[in-house]
Order: sequence, then structure tokens, then C-alpha cells
Amino acid sequence: MSESLLNPDLDLNALRAAFQRRGRVKVPHVLRADFAHSIADSLHGEIPWQLAFYNPSASGKAVVGRLSPAEQEAMNEAQRAALLARVEREAQSQFQYLYDAYDVLNARRNGQDLQLGVQRFLDFLGTDELWDFMHAVSGSQAFDKVDCHACRYRPGHFLREHGDHSPFEQRHMAYVFYFTRDWHADFGGVTHFLDEQGVIRDSYAPDFNSLTLFRVPVAHNVSQIASYAPGARYSITGWFTRSR
Repeated sequence: MSESLLNPDLDLNALRAAFQRRGRVKVPHVLRADFAHSIADSLHGEIPWQLAFYNPSASGKAVVGRLSPAEQEAMNEAQRAALLARVEREAQSQFQYLYDAYDVLNARRNGQDLQLGVQRFLDFLGTDELWDFMHAVSGSQAFDKVDCHACRYRPGHFLREHGDHSPFEQRHMAYVFYFTRDWHADFGGVTHFLDEQGVIRDSYAPDFNSLTLFRVPVAHNVSQIASYAPGARYSITGWFTRSR
């Protein structure tokens, strides 16, 4: 991919300065508009979403719960209500989340869904243009890998406070590209950054064609999507990591 897909008017010096001050930055109008709209169209119309939730085992070990479209279709109303009630009950006192997910990178590795437009975004993540941008804004060369997950938050979906620490990989920086048109902050889906006392210090709304970039670990959450939201919140997210 040789064409430029980032907005050519981005001010790298200003973005780097903001990132160095706070360890995070919000980048508006980050992609070329036609590319952003093409990815949004793919997310809105052709992804085989899985329902994702936190599902700790009896031993307390964290397990990612995933229900395929077929598994969701096979559930009756009582089963759906019981799952939602359990997730919401657990969320009152522990880490929990509920949203639709699709692992773009894993699909590529398995040779699945290669015709989907979202695969073009994965190609973009492998370009020198993208890596030069990330290295320039972060001021770091400490990462050499990236993963890629698509997310859809529908009314009622949320992500409770967490820090993005992982015992399985060396995460250095998280990214979230937003692809929801005509979204308002009061619809929910806002990323809140918290201090050690749980006080909100920064809030980034999921504006269309914007990027949130932040060092990890850091406490943050995604606010619940309001029941009156007219649609879903779409994003592509992941971590820049270092090979062990």
C-alpha cells in the first residue's frame, strides 16, 4: 500500500508535545476522509460480530467469553436475559465488560473473511506511514508489534475500569480509532481516564475519524451506551507491543 491514508495536515510536533505532557492524546481528523468512511461502512454492514464479556472461571482465572452469531441466534429470550443480568450483577463489584468484538488480525491469520473491507485497515497498520506516525507522536521506538480488534458498543454495552496490563505481552501503548458518524457524547461510549483515587481526569468522546492514543498501563473505562442512543459506537483498537 503506497498511497497516503493519514491526514496530511496533522501537526506531529503539537501531537508529540501533548503526548509527552500527559501520556495520551486525542487526534481529530486523523485519516483521509474517504478511507475513514470506507472502514466505517465495513464496520457498520459486514462484520460477523461476537458478543464479548468477562467470564472468570471457578478458579478465578480470567476467561474471555465470546458468543458467535450462531450461538447468539440459538439463545432464547430467557437465556439472553439471564446472561445480561449476570454480567450487570458482576459489574457492580468487579471488572466486567459487554460489547461486540471481532479480531481482525486473527481472521487474517486464519484466512477468514479476507473479502471484508476492514482488512484494508489491517494493511494500513503495517505501513511505514503508520509506524512512522506512531513513533513520532510517542517519541518511542520501544514497540515492534501491533494487534487489531474491531468493537461495536450497542445500547447497554460498557467497559469497566481497567489498566490494560497483560501478563502475556509487553504492552507499551494503546490505540483507538473511532468510526461512528453523528455521535454525541451524551450517547455514552466516552473513554474516561482516571487517577489513583478513581477521579476522572480526561474524557475523550468517540468522534468520527479521530484517534485516542495512550501509554499503558493507565486506569480508564468506556461509559455505558445510553438506551436512547440511535445506533452503535464503532471503533478499531489494539496495543503496540514489544516482542519478547
